[in-house]
Amino acid sequence: MFMKIIKFTLLFLLSGLFTQLSAQDIHWSLYNMSPLTLNPALTGSYLGTARIGGIYRDQAFKSSGTPGFTGYTTPSFYVDAPIFAIGKRDWIGIGGMFYADEAGSASLTNQGAYASIAYHKALDKKGNTLLSFGVQGGLLSRDIDLEGLEFGDEILAGFNGNTSFTSPSRDNLAGSSAFNLNAGVMLTARLNKLTDLNIGLSFQNILSPNYSINNQTVNTPKGARDLPLAFKFHGQFNFSMGKKWLLSPTFLYNQAYAANEIQVQTMLGYKLNNKDPMIIKLGPGYRLGDAVSALLGVDYKSFRFGASYDFTVSNLSDINNGQGAFEFALSYIIKIFKAPAVKPVVICPRL
Repeated sequence: MFMKIIKFTLLFLLSGLFTQLSAQDIHWSLYNMSPLTLNPALTGSYLGTARIGGIYRDQAFKSSGTPGFTGYTTPSFYVDAPIFAIGKRDWIGIGGMFYADEAGSASLTNQGAYASIAYHKALDKKGNTLLSFGVQGGLLSRDIDLEGLEFGDEILAGFNGNTSFTSPSRDNLAGSSAFNLNAGVMLTARLNKLTDLNIGLSFQNILSPNYSINNQTVNTPKGARDLPLAFKFHGQFNFSMGKKWLLSPTFLYNQAYAANEIQVQTMLGYKLNNKDPMIIKLGPGYRLGDAVSALLGVDYKSFRFGASYDFTVSNLSDINNGQGAFEFALSYIIKIFKAPAVKPVVICPRL
């Protein structure tokens, strides 16, 4: 029964790889440390009372030949919690997250604020295998700083002495917002005492929201202003190698518009000692055709810290001077468990 469920789920997840989907989306190198942007099925998927975390990415922060260019910065914050138990092994988790992606000298900003809910269903009596379903809804918004833009017809008018001319293109640009919906499914399994895995598939922009900053609709094809459906296929495998070492290879396939992004990573962890639960993790990552990443991770009790630096290996290095991008991420799991109520024992000696 277990193997049939595994095969069915893997077949469902792999089928997404051959579906012609595309979309626009933010991306991370430390994608596993931003669970609610990766897959809403990860909401509340941990042992603890509540989890809070954040991640920050700075990309192409010094581009050549573009004075005043600020590159790309993307902070994101999230909080989630498993709030409601169903039976002995199932539960429901809820959470919320926010991100703000800012790009270029005109500060083109994409923001998202989402709430999510996930149901985690145990597939065996011991709870070693879980199938999780998540839904995420929220508001997308986009804005641009028009003061940072210069249009060709305005420059030409200035040469002719008309400094008060305003380009029609400027009048057609304005901020916008729209409701969006994401969903995901994930399989988590502990295969034995030394090995566990999780594989997931998430879909973004299910409602194909329109949040274009261009107000001009003349000669615009139907649907050209909408965000098309996108998907992410991801997985992580954890192997314990003795009492000290841990190996964790991961992958991410992300399709955004016509571009396919594939990331593969491997982290090697070392447990410092048995009494002090600190694990130091190092490893490489590769975003196909784009960048090589150096990854660092530290797990200490309920804290998780991650850092990465991307070395650009594509033609983009001619623009960003080969500086790539860096990320920092931090999360903390709050654990509040009720102390067991111990009834006093009254000893009555015999007389």
